[in-house]
Amino acid sequence: WCQFDYVIDPERLLTNPGYLMSAALSPAMEDDDTAARWRLLLLEDCDELICPGAKSGSGQALSRLLNLTDGLLGQGLDLLVAISTNEPLANLHPAVVRPGRCIAQVEVGALSPSEARRWLGRPCEIGPHGATLAKLYAERGELHTVNHRDERAVVGQYL
Repeated sequence: WCQFDYVIDPERLLTNPGYLMSAALSPAMEDDDTAARWRLLLLEDCDELICPGAKSGSGQALSRLLNLTDGLLGQGLDLLVAISTNEPLANLHPAVVRPGRCIAQVEVGALSPSEARRWLGRPCEIGPHGATLAKLYAERGELHTVNHRDERAVVGQYL
């Protein structure tokens, strides 16, 4: 029912009108004889584009985003825009979170201990607060952690 497009450079998307129109108007992929009706555009890490000072920091990017979602540009599109951010809704620009614009707030947190064990597919020690996907990938051996050594600057003479 939906075609999915992932945008990892939302600053470029919203500051380059050609790129924006290409992403917004690209034809829906066809599966057999049925075309996807809706398209989902996922904008990753958009904190600075949707914060209260967005207009002064990123120019027309916020306006373009709002036009794409419910302005004249967005009226004829079957397009949903999902935005990921680490900011709480209260810290975002009021125009982004006003009623009718922000359909849902979805927080992705740790999996419960039972969900984590089920995702991992084997018994393991999971704390009472559950585990994040990063921790589970590390547990499965698919994520390599970087050991950080605390190297304090040495003050003194050098050759």
